[in-house]
Amino acid sequence: DTVKKTVEYARSLEKEHDKVFRFTITTNGMLLSDENIDYINREMSNVVLSLDGRREVNDHMRPTVNGKGSYDVIVPKFQQLVKARGGKGYYMRGTFTHYNTDFTNDLFHMADDLGFDELSMEPVVSKAGSPEALTEADLPILFDQYELLAKDMLRREKAGHPITFYHYMIDLAHGPCIYKRISGCG
Repeated sequence: DTVKKTVEYARSLEKEHDKVFRFTITTNGMLLSDENIDYINREMSNVVLSLDGRREVNDHMRPTVNGKGSYDVIVPKFQQLVKARGGKGYYMRGTFTHYNTDFTNDLFHMADDLGFDELSMEPVVSKAGSPEALTEADLPILFDQYELLAKDMLRREKAGHPITFYHYMIDLAHGPCIYKRISGCG
């Protein structure tokens, strides 16, 4: 309701101020319903879908309040939402931790098994010493993972089935996101 009220308020100001607001929403998928999917696809310029990857990785890091995994609940909703977006912006956003330093397996799962081609995988931010925290010993593995991903992306591009990985979107002339550069955010 707060999101809907905020969007409604902003839309009421657009004409008066000669502005067009672009909204992005991030969701873990638990509250997605047909009604919410329709609303998101109508009002949101971009959608960030939070999934940490393979079932076992996601369910380890994101159990439901009942202690059960969330993967089987959210993945079909994410697929429904993306299909209904009709090409509008979205991306899958995961987090890699000490538990899944082999994060390319999560990205490849999202792309190959689930059909998502707009991907991001961020390193965990946590207190040093936390079980999920990345360590110095993880760095060689992570460097290899980024190299593996780059090579796989080139292979996919040549095969005509590219994926987008947001950390590799570099444009030295215009930056990674022109909207953020123009508006001064980010």
